[in-house]
Amino acid sequence: MTINWKLIGLNLLFWLLYIIIWGVRDMAYAPTFWDTLDGNLIGTAWYSIGVYLNLFLLLPRLLLKKLKLIYVLSIIVLVMAISYGTAQTYASYYLSVDVGTSVFFYSAGGVANTASDFLVVYGLSTCLFFINEWYIKERKLRELETQKLQAELDLLKGQINPHFLFNALNTVHVLIKKDQDLARQTLERFSDLLSHQIYEVNNEVIPLKNEIDNLSNYIHLQKMRFENQMEVKWKVNGKLSDLVISPMLFLNFVENAFKHGDNVENGRVMIEIRMSVMERRMDFTCSNSIVAGKKQGNVLGVGIANVKRRLELIYPERHELTIGQTENLFSVHLILKLDEV
Repeated sequence: MTINWKLIGLNLLFWLLYIIIWGVRDMAYAPTFWDTLDGNLIGTAWYSIGVYLNLFLLLPRLLLKKLKLIYVLSIIVLVMAISYGTAQTYASYYLSVDVGTSVFFYSAGGVANTASDFLVVYGLSTCLFFINEWYIKERKLRELETQKLQAELDLLKGQINPHFLFNALNTVHVLIKKDQDLARQTLERFSDLLSHQIYEVNNEVIPLKNEIDNLSNYIHLQKMRFENQMEVKWKVNGKLSDLVISPMLFLNFVENAFKHGDNVENGRVMIEIRMSVMERRMDFTCSNSIVAGKKQGNVLGVGIANVKRRLELIYPERHELTIGQTENLFSVHLILKLDEV
Protein backbone atom coordinates (compact mmCIF):
# COMPACT_ATOMS: atom_id res chain seq x y z
CA MET A 1 0.00 0.00 0.00
CA THR A 2 1.37 3.41 -1.02
CA ILE A 3 1.64 5.94 1.79
CA ASN A 4 0.15 9.32 0.92
CA TRP A 5 2.75 11.55 2.57
CA LYS A 6 1.13 14.68 1.18
CA LEU A 7 -2.16 13.86 2.91
CA ILE A 8 -0.37 13.05 6.16
CA GLY A 9 1.53 16.33 5.95
CA LEU A 10 -1.68 18.33 5.40
CA ASN A 11 -3.32 16.69 8.41
CA LEU A 12 -0.30 17.41 10.61
CA LEU A 13 -0.35 21.01 9.39
CA PHE A 14 -4.03 21.31 10.30
CA TRP A 15 -3.42 20.19 13.89
CA LEU A 16 -0.29 22.30 14.21
CA LEU A 17 -2.29 25.37 13.21
CA TYR A 18 -4.95 24.39 15.76
CA ILE A 19 -2.35 24.22 18.56
CA ILE A 20 -0.83 27.56 17.54
CA ILE A 21 -4.14 29.44 17.16
CA TRP A 22 -5.66 28.05 20.33
CA GLY A 23 -2.39 28.64 22.15
CA VAL A 24 -2.43 32.32 21.18
CA ARG A 25 -6.04 32.55 22.33
CA ASP A 26 -5.31 30.85 25.66
CA MET A 27 -2.45 33.24 26.41
CA ALA A 28 -5.17 35.43 27.92
CA TYR A 29 -5.23 32.88 30.76
CA ALA A 30 -1.58 31.73 30.80
CA PRO A 31 1.78 33.54 31.25
CA THR A 32 3.37 32.20 28.05
CA PHE A 33 2.49 30.28 24.92
CA TRP A 34 4.34 27.21 26.21
CA ASP A 35 2.08 27.12 29.26
CA THR A 36 -0.88 26.51 26.91
CA LEU A 37 0.80 23.67 25.04
CA ASP A 38 -0.10 20.81 27.41
CA GLY A 39 -3.81 21.67 27.45
CA ASN A 40 -4.01 22.03 23.67
CA LEU A 41 -2.23 18.71 23.13
CA ILE A 42 -4.93 17.08 25.26
CA GLY A 43 -7.57 18.83 23.14
CA THR A 44 -5.84 17.73 19.95
CA ALA A 45 -5.83 14.09 21.09
CA TRP A 46 -9.58 14.07 21.82
CA TYR A 47 -10.74 16.30 18.96
CA SER A 48 -8.74 14.33 16.39
CA ILE A 49 -10.66 11.19 17.43
CA GLY A 50 -13.94 12.98 16.78
CA VAL A 51 -12.75 14.55 13.53
CA TYR A 52 -11.52 11.30 11.98
CA LEU A 53 -14.59 9.36 13.12
CA ASN A 54 -16.61 11.99 11.26
CA LEU A 55 -14.38 12.09 8.15
CA PHE A 56 -13.86 8.37 7.65
CA LEU A 57 -17.03 6.87 9.14
CA LEU A 58 -19.99 9.20 9.57
CA LEU A 59 -19.63 11.39 6.46
CA PRO A 60 -19.01 8.67 3.85
CA ARG A 61 -21.31 6.03 5.33
CA LEU A 62 -24.20 8.23 6.48
CA LEU A 63 -24.33 11.76 5.05
CA LEU A 64 -23.05 10.94 1.56
CA LYS A 65 -25.49 8.03 1.41
CA LYS A 66 -28.41 10.39 2.17
CA LEU A 67 -28.92 9.10 5.75
CA LYS A 68 -29.17 12.67 7.03
CA LEU A 69 -31.24 12.11 10.18
CA ILE A 70 -29.03 9.26 11.38
CA TYR A 71 -25.97 11.41 10.62
CA VAL A 72 -27.30 14.33 12.69
CA LEU A 73 -28.12 12.06 15.63
CA SER A 74 -24.69 10.44 15.37
CA ILE A 75 -22.98 13.85 15.39
CA ILE A 76 -24.93 14.89 18.50
CA VAL A 77 -23.79 11.74 20.29
CA LEU A 78 -20.22 12.23 19.03
CA VAL A 79 -20.06 15.86 20.19
CA MET A 80 -21.40 14.93 23.62
CA ALA A 81 -18.94 12.03 24.00
CA ILE A 82 -15.88 13.98 22.84
CA SER A 83 -16.81 17.04 24.89
CA TYR A 84 -17.39 15.03 28.07
CA GLY A 85 -14.22 12.97 27.61
CA THR A 86 -12.11 16.07 26.94
CA ALA A 87 -13.56 17.95 29.93
CA GLN A 88 -12.93 15.00 32.26
CA THR A 89 -9.34 14.67 31.02
CA TYR A 90 -8.77 18.40 31.56
CA ALA A 91 -10.29 18.20 35.04
CA SER A 92 -8.02 15.30 36.03
CA TYR A 93 -4.91 16.92 34.54
CA TYR A 94 -5.44 20.34 36.13
CA LEU A 95 -6.28 18.89 39.55
CA SER A 96 -2.61 19.00 40.49
CA VAL A 97 -1.91 22.23 38.58
CA ASP A 98 -4.87 24.56 39.22
CA VAL A 99 -7.78 23.38 41.38
CA GLY A 100 -10.07 26.17 40.11
CA THR A 101 -9.55 25.14 36.51
CA SER A 102 -10.12 21.50 37.44
CA VAL A 103 -13.42 22.34 39.17
CA PHE A 104 -14.50 24.35 36.07
CA PHE A 105 -14.03 21.42 33.73
CA TYR A 106 -15.93 19.13 36.07
CA SER A 107 -18.93 21.47 35.70
CA ALA A 108 -21.49 21.76 32.87
CA GLY A 109 -19.80 25.01 31.84
CA GLY A 110 -16.51 23.18 31.30
CA VAL A 111 -18.21 20.55 29.14
CA ALA A 112 -19.93 23.32 27.12
CA ASN A 113 -16.54 25.02 26.67
CA THR A 114 -14.92 21.89 25.23
CA ALA A 115 -18.03 21.30 23.09
CA SER A 116 -17.74 24.75 21.51
CA ASP A 117 -14.02 24.20 20.80
CA PHE A 118 -14.70 20.81 19.25
CA LEU A 119 -17.54 22.18 17.09
CA VAL A 120 -15.18 24.75 15.60
CA VAL A 121 -12.63 22.07 14.69
CA TYR A 122 -15.41 19.76 13.46
CA GLY A 123 -16.85 22.52 11.28
CA LEU A 124 -13.49 23.41 9.72
CA SER A 125 -12.58 19.80 9.01
CA THR A 126 -16.01 19.11 7.47
CA CYS A 127 -15.69 22.17 5.22
CA LEU A 128 -12.25 21.02 4.09
CA PHE A 129 -13.68 17.55 3.42
CA PHE A 130 -16.35 18.93 1.07
CA ILE A 131 -13.89 21.30 -0.60
CA ASN A 132 -11.66 18.30 -1.32
CA GLU A 133 -14.66 16.31 -2.61
CA TRP A 134 -15.58 19.19 -4.92
CA TYR A 135 -12.00 19.43 -6.17
CA ILE A 136 -11.87 15.70 -6.93
CA LYS A 137 -15.17 15.84 -8.82
CA GLU A 138 -14.06 18.92 -10.79
CA ARG A 139 -10.77 17.24 -11.70
CA LYS A 140 -12.62 14.14 -12.92
CA LEU A 141 -15.00 16.29 -14.94
CA ARG A 142 -12.06 18.11 -16.55
CA GLU A 143 -10.39 14.79 -17.35
CA LEU A 144 -13.62 13.47 -18.88
CA GLU A 145 -14.03 16.68 -20.88
CA THR A 146 -10.45 16.42 -22.13
CA GLN A 147 -11.01 12.80 -23.13
CA LYS A 148 -14.24 13.76 -24.85
CA LEU A 149 -12.56 16.56 -26.82
CA GLN A 150 -9.69 14.28 -27.81
CA ALA A 151 -12.13 11.62 -28.97
CA GLU A 152 -14.03 14.24 -30.92
CA LEU A 153 -10.83 15.49 -32.56
CA ASP A 154 -9.86 11.94 -33.50
CA LEU A 155 -13.32 11.44 -34.99
CA LEU A 156 -13.06 14.64 -37.00
CA LYS A 157 -9.66 13.60 -38.36
CA GLY A 158 -11.09 10.21 -39.20
CA GLN A 159 -13.87 11.89 -41.18
CA ILE A 160 -11.31 13.93 -43.11
CA ASN A 161 -9.09 11.01 -44.13
CA PRO A 162 -11.52 8.97 -46.30
CA HIS A 163 -12.75 12.13 -48.01
CA PHE A 164 -9.20 13.13 -48.92
CA LEU A 165 -8.20 9.66 -50.10
CA PHE A 166 -11.27 9.38 -52.32
CA ASN A 167 -10.43 12.63 -54.13
CA ALA A 168 -6.75 11.74 -54.55
CA LEU A 169 -7.49 8.25 -55.87
CA ASN A 170 -10.05 9.64 -58.27
CA THR A 171 -7.39 12.02 -59.62
CA VAL A 172 -4.96 9.13 -60.20
CA HIS A 173 -7.71 7.12 -61.88
CA VAL A 174 -8.42 9.92 -64.37
CA LEU A 175 -4.73 10.45 -65.20
CA ILE A 176 -4.01 6.76 -65.81
CA LYS A 177 -6.54 6.81 -68.63
CA LYS A 178 -5.07 9.97 -70.21
CA ASP A 179 -1.27 9.82 -69.89
CA GLN A 180 0.79 7.06 -68.26
CA ASP A 181 3.90 9.25 -67.78
CA LEU A 182 1.77 11.91 -66.14
CA ALA A 183 0.12 9.17 -64.09
CA ARG A 184 3.56 8.01 -62.88
CA GLN A 185 4.44 11.54 -61.77
CA THR A 186 1.07 11.82 -60.10
CA LEU A 187 1.58 8.54 -58.27
CA GLU A 188 4.88 9.89 -56.91
CA ARG A 189 3.05 12.90 -55.60
CA PHE A 190 0.31 10.65 -54.31
CA SER A 191 2.93 8.52 -52.52
CA ASP A 192 4.11 11.59 -50.64
CA LEU A 193 0.52 12.45 -49.80
CA LEU A 194 -0.11 8.96 -48.43
CA SER A 195 3.10 9.12 -46.42
CA HIS A 196 1.85 12.33 -44.85
CA GLN A 197 -1.56 10.76 -44.31
CA ILE A 198 -0.23 7.61 -42.66
CA TYR A 199 2.66 8.91 -40.58
CA GLU A 200 1.77 12.50 -39.69
CA VAL A 201 -1.94 13.20 -39.84
CA ASN A 202 -2.66 11.55 -36.47
CA ASN A 203 0.00 13.57 -34.66
CA GLU A 204 -1.19 16.39 -32.47
CA VAL A 205 1.08 18.85 -34.30
CA ILE A 206 3.56 18.63 -37.18
CA PRO A 207 6.13 21.05 -38.63
CA LEU A 208 4.43 23.77 -40.64
CA LYS A 209 6.78 23.08 -43.54
CA ASN A 210 5.53 19.48 -43.78
CA GLU A 211 1.93 20.62 -43.94
CA ILE A 212 2.74 23.11 -46.68
CA ASP A 213 4.67 20.47 -48.65
CA ASN A 214 1.62 18.21 -48.42
CA LEU A 215 -0.61 21.02 -49.65
CA SER A 216 1.80 21.76 -52.49
CA ASN A 217 1.72 18.10 -53.57
CA TYR A 218 -2.06 18.16 -53.63
CA ILE A 219 -2.16 21.36 -55.70
CA HIS A 220 0.34 19.96 -58.21
CA LEU A 221 -1.66 16.74 -58.39
CA GLN A 222 -4.85 18.64 -59.20
CA LYS A 223 -3.06 20.78 -61.78
CA MET A 224 -1.88 17.60 -63.50
CA ARG A 225 -5.43 16.31 -63.53
CA PHE A 226 -7.08 19.41 -64.95
CA GLU A 227 -4.14 20.52 -67.15
CA ASN A 228 -5.25 23.64 -69.07
CA GLN A 229 -8.71 23.83 -67.56
CA MET A 230 -7.60 26.05 -64.69
CA GLU A 231 -5.24 28.81 -63.71
CA VAL A 232 -3.77 28.23 -60.25
CA LYS A 233 -1.67 30.74 -58.35
CA TRP A 234 0.08 29.20 -55.33
CA LYS A 235 2.50 31.27 -53.27
CA VAL A 236 4.13 30.95 -49.83
CA ASN A 237 6.04 33.73 -48.07
CA GLY A 238 7.83 33.91 -44.76
CA LYS A 239 9.95 31.80 -42.47
CA LEU A 240 8.42 28.38 -41.91
CA SER A 241 11.03 26.75 -39.66
CA ASP A 242 10.49 26.30 -35.91
CA LEU A 243 6.69 26.51 -36.25
CA VAL A 244 4.20 23.67 -35.76
CA ILE A 245 0.55 23.27 -36.70
CA SER A 246 -2.27 20.76 -36.34
CA PRO A 247 -2.33 18.67 -39.55
CA MET A 248 -4.94 18.82 -42.32
CA LEU A 249 -6.31 22.30 -41.59
CA PHE A 250 -5.95 23.74 -45.10
CA LEU A 251 -6.65 20.82 -47.41
CA ASN A 252 -10.43 20.98 -47.18
CA PHE A 253 -10.45 24.64 -48.19
CA VAL A 254 -8.26 23.88 -51.20
CA GLU A 255 -10.32 20.79 -52.10
CA ASN A 256 -13.42 22.95 -51.94
CA ALA A 257 -11.87 25.47 -54.35
CA PHE A 258 -11.05 22.78 -56.93
CA LYS A 259 -14.39 21.05 -56.47
CA HIS A 260 -16.67 24.08 -56.69
CA GLY A 261 -14.60 26.46 -58.84
CA ASP A 262 -16.51 27.32 -62.03
CA ASN A 263 -15.37 28.26 -65.51
CA VAL A 264 -16.01 31.98 -65.77
CA GLU A 265 -13.24 33.41 -67.93
CA ASN A 266 -12.01 31.91 -71.22
CA GLY A 267 -13.21 28.49 -70.05
CA ARG A 268 -10.66 28.43 -67.20
CA VAL A 269 -11.12 28.00 -63.48
CA MET A 270 -9.37 30.72 -61.50
CA ILE A 271 -7.89 29.60 -58.16
CA GLU A 272 -5.53 31.58 -55.98
CA ILE A 273 -3.94 30.22 -52.80
CA ARG A 274 -1.64 32.39 -50.72
CA MET A 275 0.08 31.81 -47.39
CA SER A 276 2.31 34.21 -45.52
CA VAL A 277 4.03 33.73 -42.17
CA MET A 278 5.40 36.54 -40.04
CA GLU A 279 6.83 35.57 -36.66
CA ARG A 280 4.08 33.29 -35.26
CA ARG A 281 1.21 34.75 -37.27
CA MET A 282 0.07 32.79 -40.32
CA ASP A 283 -2.23 34.35 -42.94
CA PHE A 284 -3.91 31.90 -45.36
CA THR A 285 -6.20 32.84 -48.24
CA CYS A 286 -7.87 30.53 -50.74
CA SER A 287 -10.22 31.87 -53.43
CA ASN A 288 -11.88 30.44 -56.50
CA SER A 289 -13.99 31.76 -59.33
CA ILE A 290 -17.74 31.12 -59.39
CA VAL A 291 -20.56 31.81 -61.76
CA ALA A 292 -22.26 35.12 -61.03
CA GLY A 293 -25.22 34.62 -58.75
CA LYS A 294 -24.22 31.14 -57.56
CA LYS A 295 -24.06 30.71 -53.79
CA GLN A 296 -21.18 28.34 -53.10
CA GLY A 297 -21.70 28.63 -49.35
CA ASN A 298 -24.85 26.54 -49.69
CA VAL A 299 -22.92 23.52 -50.98
CA LEU A 300 -20.08 23.39 -48.44
CA GLY A 301 -19.77 19.87 -47.10
CA VAL A 302 -18.80 18.09 -43.92
CA GLY A 303 -15.09 18.75 -44.53
CA ILE A 304 -15.36 22.51 -44.01
CA ALA A 305 -17.62 22.02 -40.98
CA ASN A 306 -15.03 19.68 -39.48
CA VAL A 307 -12.23 22.18 -40.00
CA LYS A 308 -14.30 24.88 -38.27
CA ARG A 309 -14.88 22.57 -35.31
CA ARG A 310 -11.21 21.59 -35.12
CA LEU A 311 -10.19 25.24 -35.11
CA GLU A 312 -12.61 25.92 -32.25
CA LEU A 313 -11.18 23.01 -30.24
CA ILE A 314 -7.46 23.40 -30.99
CA TYR A 315 -7.07 27.15 -31.47
CA PRO A 316 -9.69 28.85 -29.28
CA GLU A 317 -9.16 32.62 -29.22
CA ARG A 318 -6.19 32.08 -31.55
CA HIS A 319 -7.78 32.03 -34.97
CA GLU A 320 -9.95 34.14 -37.24
CA LEU A 321 -11.85 32.37 -40.03
CA THR A 322 -13.76 34.38 -42.61
CA ILE A 323 -15.67 32.76 -45.46
CA GLY A 324 -17.03 35.26 -47.94
CA GLN A 325 -18.39 35.62 -51.43
CA THR A 326 -18.67 38.33 -54.07
CA GLU A 327 -20.45 38.14 -57.39
CA ASN A 328 -17.67 36.16 -59.10
CA LEU A 329 -15.40 35.01 -56.29
CA PHE A 330 -15.62 32.70 -53.28
CA SER A 331 -12.87 33.11 -50.68
CA VAL A 332 -11.65 31.73 -47.38
CA HIS A 333 -9.37 33.75 -45.12
CA LEU A 334 -7.77 32.13 -42.07
CA ILE A 335 -5.46 33.80 -39.56
CA LEU A 336 -3.71 31.55 -37.04
CA LYS A 337 -1.42 32.20 -34.13
CA LEU A 338 0.99 29.27 -34.27
CA ASP A 339 3.17 27.56 -31.69
CA GLU A 340 6.92 27.18 -31.90
CA VAL A 341 8.76 23.87 -31.69
